Amino acid sequence: MGNDQFIDTFKEEALELLGTLESTLLELENEPEDKELVSAVFRVMHTIKGSAAMFSLDQIAAFSHEVESILSALREGKLKISRELIDYTLQARDRILGMLEDTANQTGVLQDEAMEFLFEFKTAVGFTPEADIQSQQEEKAASQTRIAVKKTLETWHIKFKPGKDIFRRGTNPFALINEVRNLGETVCIPNFENIVPLRELDPEDCLTSWEMFINTTATENEIRDIFVFVEDFSEISIECLKNIIDENNPSSIKLGEILVGRGKLTKDTLKVFLDSQKRIGEILVEEKLVSPNELKMALEEQKQLQKVQKSKAASTDINTIRVKSEKLDQLMALVGELVTIHARIQQTSKSYADDDELTSIIEHFGRLTDELRSNTMGIRMIPIGTSFSSFKRLVRDLSAELGKNVELVTEGGETELDKTVIEKLNDPLIHIIRNSLDHGIENPGIRTARQKDEAGTIKLSASQTGASVYINIEDDGNGLDTEAIRKKAVEKGIIRPDDVLTRQELYKLIFAPGFSTKEKVSAVSGRGVGMDVVNRQMEMIGGSITIESEEKKYTRIMLKIPLTLAIIEGLLVRIQNDNFVIPLSVIVGCLEYIETNQKNNNNIVMFHGRQLPFVNMRKFFSIPGERSTIEQIVVVSIKNQLIGILVDQVQGSNQTVIKPLGKIYRHAEGVSSATIMGDGSVALILDVEQIVDITEKAKA
Repeated sequence: MGNDQFIDTFKEEALELLGTLESTLLELENEPEDKELVSAVFRVMHTIKGSAAMFSLDQIAAFSHEVESILSALREGKLKISRELIDYTLQARDRILGMLEDTANQTGVLQDEAMEFLFEFKTAVGFTPEADIQSQQEEKAASQTRIAVKKTLETWHIKFKPGKDIFRRGTNPFALINEVRNLGETVCIPNFENIVPLRELDPEDCLTSWEMFINTTATENEIRDIFVFVEDFSEISIECLKNIIDENNPSSIKLGEILVGRGKLTKDTLKVFLDSQKRIGEILVEEKLVSPNELKMALEEQKQLQKVQKSKAASTDINTIRVKSEKLDQLMALVGELVTIHARIQQTSKSYADDDELTSIIEHFGRLTDELRSNTMGIRMIPIGTSFSSFKRLVRDLSAELGKNVELVTEGGETELDKTVIEKLNDPLIHIIRNSLDHGIENPGIRTARQKDEAGTIKLSASQTGASVYINIEDDGNGLDTEAIRKKAVEKGIIRPDDVLTRQELYKLIFAPGFSTKEKVSAVSGRGVGMDVVNRQMEMIGGSITIESEEKKYTRIMLKIPLTLAIIEGLLVRIQNDNFVIPLSVIVGCLEYIETNQKNNNNIVMFHGRQLPFVNMRKFFSIPGERSTIEQIVVVSIKNQLIGILVDQVQGSNQTVIKPLGKIYRHAEGVSSATIMGDGSVALILDVEQIVDITEKAKA
């Protein structure tokens, strides 16, 4: 491997680290007391500095070292978390990102511009030269310690209940607790529940016990040695949290489960209160099933377990390998070709139906193809939350620039999508969120006058239904002004003054090229470019857009996008001489249809005792020819409603390699894409939701 390849590897790792740094800094801004987050920020900068120095990228190494010194002072408590510190650290992160683009010119001393930035950074956060020297000395000493003793950092749960007569034996329990504190970062919670009323109290009795959570490199034996002289007359429990986490049972970290594990309530009692609208901890205290102190200890245990689980998940990254996305694309293309070849072999083998061995081989080939397809698809699927986290920085910076107070709330980050779809979603989401910030969320004064919270909210959520993922972007701001949209559209010549448009059609006008209701162009919006980009990108990936809004209350933009752009499971159907594919994910069932048995012409049949409306696909596509005596209806579920799709014949399941339609056919109604059949012919993939929408509009 050449040096350039090593540097490319460093750049990939650095980009990943800088992404982690940004999300951690934004989290730290909301939780400034979390020392683990401070340490995480420091570790990222320390890693980048060391790796850059290893590859002789002097300027990145020098710049990272200066920022690391500031973060070291923060970690040691010499600096405090402030908006200025977060701002400058984020800017430092952006500068390193810029330096990574030009690694060829990274030798020599730092440029004047970078030095000026570092001076501003240190001045703004109150970082003195003395602190710089001291932090360097402390870091050097810490590095030497780490080299000399390489121990694993673990979190331990210690329960210490001294004997009642520990004072009479001449031992101070506080001295033992302080010894534990000296081993590492410690949270200590006293338990006073056994303390008796004052008139019954003997001042020489020790009635307090303690629970401690310590993050340390010390071993269990080293911790136990602290209590060696009191263990005979005290209750002492020392447990490593890493060993009690059940990765297959995430519910074990829930508060209720922890309280059950502590013996404070039973599972049956827990079930009674789980459906309450209140938080489980609050209601258990109100019902006096647990004491406030027991709740406090359980909450701390939950917090520590969550940290350990997060750390444990991060450590598993060593078992993963980094692969360039181009290689995954090539693999997916090859799998797609393999699926097509299998279909062709299956089609050709029909002439040799009597050859049992050939049939067996083809079936085995099909099973292997299915498994390879599933595994390849799984490799390409990544949580959309990785994309969501990047928008927090966007909202933070833009809201400050616009003088607004806006919070981004995300839900459904665990929803998985094909990586190529996520990449193509980035630009549309950026433009929609920018639009929500500038056009949607009002200034604090206007929000107060409208009896809203001064802080606006943008909610970004994702969910999966069948072969589609739905992404909602909702803000609690101005809403869409239909009259303003109509007026601007007439001015631009997009519609005529006498055109009659539905509310949804009016909303869709905001996606027209060059359309903007904003009178003045700003750095954020006003040129009418952003929403046009959203529309074009959604068309490219076969997605659709729906808008809901109420003036002065909210705007909700819903994006429906395919789970993958590669391969889906489909049901092959025939209409006259043409083949079509219906995505298997929306299909509920099938039934035969004989027209002569129907007593009405309302396109309704009975299905499981219910009336089922259906769409005649011959009429929809204007396909000529005589209908079959016996036809078939494919029952699909769209928007939680059952609808029938009437076709000539259902031919069976089909692994469908999706091929995009050309520009001429991109706007064809009722079809989303196409696929190549085993015999080389083309089958269109039906857009069932669009078919249903068009049919309902025609009836109205």
